[in-house]
Amino acid sequence: MYPAWIAAAAYLALYPALAGAVALSARVRLGLPLALGLPLAWLGAEKLRSLGELGFPWLTIGYTQWENGPLLQWAAVGGAFLVGAWVLAVNGALLAAWLALRRGRAGRAAAWATLAAAIGMAAWSLGAAVLTPADSGARQGPKVALVQGNVPGEVKWSGRHQAQVLQGFLEQSRAALAERPTFIIWPETATGSYLRRDILALIAVQGFVDSAGVPLLAGYPDYRRRLDNGYDLFNAAGVFTPQVGIEAQYAKMHLVPFGERLPFQWLIPALGKIDLGQAEFLPGDSLRLLPVAGERAAVLICFESIFPEAPRAARRRGATVLVNITNDEWFGRTGALYQHAAMAVFRAVETRLPLARCANTGLTFFVDIRGRLYERGGVFTRETRCGRLDRPGPEPPYVRWGDWPGRAALSLSGALALAAWLTRRSGRR
Repeated sequence: MYPAWIAAAAYLALYPALAGAVALSARVRLGLPLALGLPLAWLGAEKLRSLGELGFPWLTIGYTQWENGPLLQWAAVGGAFLVGAWVLAVNGALLAAWLALRRGRAGRAAAWATLAAAIGMAAWSLGAAVLTPADSGARQGPKVALVQGNVPGEVKWSGRHQAQVLQGFLEQSRAALAERPTFIIWPETATGSYLRRDILALIAVQGFVDSAGVPLLAGYPDYRRRLDNGYDLFNAAGVFTPQVGIEAQYAKMHLVPFGERLPFQWLIPALGKIDLGQAEFLPGDSLRLLPVAGERAAVLICFESIFPEAPRAARRRGATVLVNITNDEWFGRTGALYQHAAMAVFRAVETRLPLARCANTGLTFFVDIRGRLYERGGVFTRETRCGRLDRPGPEPPYVRWGDWPGRAALSLSGALALAAWLTRRSGRR
């Protein structure tokens, strides 16, 4: 674990280093002020970090505003990168003011400080105006129960307590029926067992669903047998429908590099035979909306919630609710537990779809289409949260345009780097 942490930190540190190098080169070679070059290069480096098989858009700077309701609304126009652009623009102007003050240029410093205030207030005021009108579909959707089982990893994956864990989830779900939910959600790999393949577990779950008359959307590991008698493993989610069985299933498509699958196996298939302790799941082949109680749910399994592309595609295909199921137990009581939850909030605002987040150990909560949290649970507690969802809002610009601020920043940063390199080659400054 510890060498992996060091390697990951060293790799991720390359991106802010790259941003600094581009900004400094543009300052020295092209005369571009740091107050302009550094915010642009930083945003471009963040976009670059989000791309490819090792893409990791974890806590880009825009996510710092996940609880800032007015500024958060800009995610509906340009996603987390547009929110980050506002933050960086304000900080860039403040940097310019500070540098001007150091050089004794009080008037210029005051102008930059005024610009910083204007940028911040304009963004905040326009976002606040979006929050003011009452949404016609607010809290008129289905009522949902989220079951947070708080199952320790050493219990879930021991192979000896799966029946006990399953009974715990069933007991919590029976208690939740008093709230008359439209459907119930269990977290990622909820019981640690292959629910679809374990006949006793399948009978117990379907028996509960049939008697309750309420569908259940649950996460579980799954497999299929190959012709060579080997197995393909999946991190999946499915809907248990009363009197029907598992009506639909979705397999996680964006797997955690090194944790759930060694990357670049499409290039070097032999990598799949290296055992570093990873789960070695097979990615799902397509985005599938799960029908549950008349809704069309787009399921984001754990790591998938930090990527905006699948929710965008799901909204275009008619999704009515986002469901984020996760097992963050292995984070422990660290900041990562809250960072992961913060990023899921943006997915609701970017698509104007309600989001239900069900975590094994927290954070479990609901998000309305404006990014406001409610029925938020604790961490490392066994509890059930019930809440009524929003109805989807009008399709926002972000669904059509995507991460245009990030793409623009990456393109402009590349152009700056190229111009600075060409200038250096020519010997001019």
